[in-house]
Amino acid sequence: MAPTAQRIKKDWLHAQVANKSLLLATLTLFSIAGCGNPASQKGVDTSSVGSEASCRSIQHRSGVTRICDQAQRVVALDPHALDLLLTLGIQPVGYAEDRRALVGSPNSGEPTVQIKYLGDRVTQPPIHVGTWQTPSLEAILKLKPDLILGRIEPSLYPPLAKIAPTLPLEPSNQERWQDSLLKLGKALNREVQAQRKIEQHQQRIAIARNKLKPITQTSKLLLVAVSATNQIEVFTDTTYAGGLLKDLGFQLVVPTTNSGEINISLEALPQINADTIIVMASGNSTVEQVQKEWSKNPILQSLPASQAKRVHFVDYQLWSRIEGPIAAELILKQVQELLLPAKALLPNVETET
Repeated sequence: MAPTAQRIKKDWLHAQVANKSLLLATLTLFSIAGCGNPASQKGVDTSSVGSEASCRSIQHRSGVTRICDQAQRVVALDPHALDLLLTLGIQPVGYAEDRRALVGSPNSGEPTVQIKYLGDRVTQPPIHVGTWQTPSLEAILKLKPDLILGRIEPSLYPPLAKIAPTLPLEPSNQERWQDSLLKLGKALNREVQAQRKIEQHQQRIAIARNKLKPITQTSKLLLVAVSATNQIEVFTDTTYAGGLLKDLGFQLVVPTTNSGEINISLEALPQINADTIIVMASGNSTVEQVQKEWSKNPILQSLPASQAKRVHFVDYQLWSRIEGPIAAELILKQVQELLLPAKALLPNVETET
């Protein structure tokens, strides 16, 4: 099932329970370091040591993180964090993948050799430190990081902050990737690079929007996440993927006035007037599995978009889990490949490092 806000919260709660014993052990290990540190008790992460002139204070939902000097050993605790780091030319020493996107069966503490969609940008395989749902504090500790980054559950922040300065990124419904990139740029002394990447993204949007104009002006688009034919969610333009399509000029159709992700029944789909449908294979389903189920279902096959062969299947991992600038670049390319005739496709635009 596509992860709604409630299910994401459940994932975090399960991760918190799974890590309970490890959290207690880590807190015990660092209890001496935490004693007598008033700043740490007030939610200020002061584990980075350096001259005052080189320090930056970054405010976030769990407090304030003070980062001094230049971080050299960064751990990315989810695909979004990895996307942002790679965008700024930073190779992480450790990485926690989404459990639904693991390639192979990597062991904690060993190099991550395959990473979906972002792997070709990785030049130094990071050490696998579990998944973002259940990160291994022990594996992270062994890496001796000087910065830990990710969409971190608040209960994990205290033990992580005892290991190294920890910068939690906001959930995507509270902060756009542009804001997160600027925040990270400040933390890493790469604010100029961060702003440049945002400008490059805006340029790609403008070029693609112009190319897609003949389609966007005449076509209503439906964006859905499907893990099974009885598990369907409509995405509005307030989501990451929906917002990207809106920036390209598409008019997204939705069944209600609600925003975000809207659960609907299979029987309700024919009531939505859409010329084109983009289906994100979500949950643990693959694109091939969802496409096969779609082709066998008489209700789905009766849709005008299906009969016109305007239903396109994509991977939820790329479209709604990574949620960064590199993912946006890859989605822009895929949208054009799916919807434009071959002669109209844009030349590839390489991401600068």
